[in-house]
Amino acid sequence: MTKQLPENQSIDDIRLLVSSMGSYDGVSEAEAEQTIALEYGFATWRQLEAYITHPAGNSDFLQLSCLTYFTTDRPANRERVRAMLDADPLLASQDIWSAACVGDVSAVARFLDADATLVNKRGGYFDWQPLLYACYSRLNLPDKSTLAVAELLIDRGADPNSHYMWGGQYRFTALTGAFGEGEMGPVNQPPHEECEALASLLLAAGVNPNDGQALYNTMFTPGSDCLAMLLDHGLGPDHKCNWLDVRDGEFVDKSEQTLGYQLGWAVRNHHVERARLLIDHGADLTIQTDDGKTWYETAWLAGHPDLARYLADHGAETVELDSIKRLIGACMSGDVSAAKALLENEPDLVEKVQNTEPNLLTDAAGSNQLEAVCVMAELGFNLGQLGNASPLHQAAFHGHLDMVELLLAEGADLGIRDRFYAGTPLQWAITAGSSEVVTYLAKREIGVFDAIIVENLDRLTTLLDADPGLLETTIRVERSDPVPHDADWQTPLAFAVLYKCPAAVELLLERGARKDIANDDGQHLTELVLKESTDEIAQMFAAVAD
Repeated sequence: MTKQLPENQSIDDIRLLVSSMGSYDGVSEAEAEQTIALEYGFATWRQLEAYITHPAGNSDFLQLSCLTYFTTDRPANRERVRAMLDADPLLASQDIWSAACVGDVSAVARFLDADATLVNKRGGYFDWQPLLYACYSRLNLPDKSTLAVAELLIDRGADPNSHYMWGGQYRFTALTGAFGEGEMGPVNQPPHEECEALASLLLAAGVNPNDGQALYNTMFTPGSDCLAMLLDHGLGPDHKCNWLDVRDGEFVDKSEQTLGYQLGWAVRNHHVERARLLIDHGADLTIQTDDGKTWYETAWLAGHPDLARYLADHGAETVELDSIKRLIGACMSGDVSAAKALLENEPDLVEKVQNTEPNLLTDAAGSNQLEAVCVMAELGFNLGQLGNASPLHQAAFHGHLDMVELLLAEGADLGIRDRFYAGTPLQWAITAGSSEVVTYLAKREIGVFDAIIVENLDRLTTLLDADPGLLETTIRVERSDPVPHDADWQTPLAFAVLYKCPAAVELLLERGARKDIANDDGQHLTELVLKESTDEIAQMFAAVAD
C-alpha cells in the first residue's frame, strides 16, 4: 500500500528523505527519488515534484497551457502562453510534449517518425505522456488541433488509458482531460474544445469507461453528457470508484460503487434527470448516503417528492419523516403553505432546522433554488453564515446572478467573509470567473478590500474620504469568526500588494498608508513586495520614503 503525502509537505522535506535513502551503499539518487515517488502514489519523481511545487511556480509553458486542477487554473494562464509563443515560436516545437500541447500535428508526426518510442514516453513539465498534454491542453490555437494530435497518437499506438495520479490518490486519465470541468467551474476549467469528438475517439480506442474523476469533474454542472457517454460504453453497476481512500495514513482501494457515488450527488444537488438515469442503470439503492439517510429521505429533503417516489418504486427504502424533515422538504420544494402549516404547530421549527441542517439555505443558494430560498427568507431563516460560507458566497461563486439579487434584496451582507479563505462574495465570484456577478457586485456599495480587488478607485476614494481610518483597517476587523486567519494582518495596502493591484497601491501610498507592517511570520511588507508582487509595485514602494 502507498502512503498519503502529509499536508503542506515541502519539496525540501521530501528531498531529505531522498538524501537519507541515498546514503545507503548502492542506492543512486535517481533510484531513491523513484522509490519515494512510488511510496506516495506517484508514477515518477517529477510528477511528485510538480505536484508539490506547482502552486508556487505557475510559469512553465506546459504548466500554463494545461488544466492542472490547482486553484491556479485560470483563462489568463493561456493568454500568458500565447504571449510566450509570440515572443518565442520555437517553444511550440521544442519536443513532442510541447507539440502535442499546442496541437501541431506535423511536428508530432516528425518526432514519431524519428523515434516511435516517444508515443508513450513521459516528459515535459508534468512528466506526462504526449496524449495527456493533448487532452489537458486548453490553448485552442488557430490552425492547430489537439484532437488531430490525439488521433495521430492513438493511430501510432498511444495508450488510450494514459493517466497520472493527482496527489497520488486521484486517477486523472486522458478521458478526464477531454471532459474537463471541476470544482473551479467551467470558466476556469473548461472542457476540451472538441470534447465529444475527443472522448469518442478515446472510448473507441478502448478507454476504461469507469472514469470516476471525469464523472466527478462534470457532476457540478447540469446535464449528463459525460455520464450518458460512459454508460453507453459499458459503465455499469459492478464498477467501483477508481480513486483511492485514505485509511490510517495509507491509500487503499475505494469500495464505493461508481454509480452510487454519482447518485448521492445528483439527488442532493437537484440533478433529477441524471438521478433517474443512474437509477435506471443499476445504481445501488440499498446503501445509505454519507450522512446516514436513505435515498428516499435524501430526495424528499432536497425538495423532490416525485424523485423520492421514483426511488421507492425501484426498491429504495422508505422512512417516516419527522416535522424537521417535512419542513425542509416543504421549503426545498417551494411549498410555502405547507411550511407555514408546520410552523403553526411548532413555532420554533425554523430554529430546529437551522441547528440540524446549518448549510440548508447555503446549498439551496449555490444550486440556484430560487423558490426554496424565497420560502426560507419569508419564514425568517438566517441569510448569514452558519457554516463555512454564506448563501451569498455560494450564489456568487456559481454565477447565479438572480440568486445574488434575491439575497441582497432580502438583506444579505455584501461584505461577509467565509471562514476558510476569509474572502467576500465578490472575491468568490472573481475566483470562479463568474463575470456577470463580478460586474454586478463591483457596482454596488462594496467595502474597501473589494474596491481594491476590482480597482474601483472612485469607490475606494469615497470610502477613504468618509473614513480615513479605513486606510489602516485590517481583514481581522471584517471577520466575525473568532478563529485567527493568515490574512488577518492585511491592511488595504498589503492586500493591494499581494493581489497585484497597482492603481490601488498608488492611491493608498499617496494617502499615506503605512509600509512598516509585517505578517504573522514576521515578514515585512517591503520584503513581500519584492517576493510576491510586481516590478511596477516595487518601484512605487521604492519611490516613497519610509
